Amino acid sequence: MLVVLISLFLMSEAAFRFYYFGAESIYKFWEYNPRAITDSTFVDSVSNPKIGYKLSANKEGRFKAAPLSINSLGFRGSDNSTLKKPKLTYRIALLGASIDMGAGVSNKQTYAYRLEQHLNRAFSQPIEVQNHAVGGYKALQIKESFWANVDKFKPDLILLPLHPEFFNRIYQPIHLEKSDTFCFEIRCHLQNFFFLKALMSYTRDVTKHLQKIGWFGDKRHWRPIREKKNKKHNINPTKEDAIFKRFINQLKTANYKVIVMRLPRLGSHSTQQEKRRIDNIWNQWLNESKPTLAINTSNEIQSKISLNDSIYLGDKHPNPRVHSLYAGAIFHSLSPFIVKALASEN
Repeated sequence: MLVVLISLFLMSEAAFRFYYFGAESIYKFWEYNPRAITDSTFVDSVSNPKIGYKLSANKEGRFKAAPLSINSLGFRGSDNSTLKKPKLTYRIALLGASIDMGAGVSNKQTYAYRLEQHLNRAFSQPIEVQNHAVGGYKALQIKESFWANVDKFKPDLILLPLHPEFFNRIYQPIHLEKSDTFCFEIRCHLQNFFFLKALMSYTRDVTKHLQKIGWFGDKRHWRPIREKKNKKHNINPTKEDAIFKRFINQLKTANYKVIVMRLPRLGSHSTQQEKRRIDNIWNQWLNESKPTLAINTSNEIQSKISLNDSIYLGDKHPNPRVHSLYAGAIFHSLSPFIVKALASEN
């Protein structure tokens, strides 16, 4: 019976891989896995405990089944990028986490790359969009990483994507765990199976739904495992919106122009009452933080995306189509600002 169950599981995994990624994902098994960026070779630990880790320079391979390459400067983008900004170039720095980094899509499928293409087709002056987003980053890590790793590039404009539904949630930075080069625990190797990840994701969604309708009540043991693990770090948890408010004020004090972007996530559809509540939170937060400009893409593209736009079943990162929608919506709202910015420089 055990042999039969294992065989069925492996056949299901093979079928899952073939359906989503093709035959190569079967015979190149170890190059394809659903692990988080913090469990990959694409990151290095850093001494600053408020950051925890950063992308490794000059790395190339696959992350969540898609090609991922990191340039010599330590961010996802062209190898032609330089520390010093080229003459007449308007430089934009994108901050953020896994969605903005482009987890599960290739470099040229990210909305950062596509936005750069849109802008350079529309303007005669060269425009560079540097993608400094890092998977798994929280507000504190984004803020600290900017001053440590991005400030030196002296961007003309900063894009800060936010998700209002996460406002007022408390998180701590995720840190790298010490691990051996080879894991001898079965649970470690089970992390390489997409089919298992999909089952776990489906079970988690069902559990959340049952908790929401009151079957499990409001029990603490249903909190995300990641939040429990973070307790052992010696950093006081802080509300994300408060960190971003301080961060925006710091950026404006340093004479940076900051554009806050509201990007809808997969499966973030809500009732009209919930939508009004989130809109009120968003508007109130903008009035308090006062960024240079706020771009809200939700009304334009929210109805165009769904959980079917995930890169594969069990993972809620957006596919290339959604990245294209992000880029188009941002471009339409950002272009008038760029026109004024370039005119003032000239």
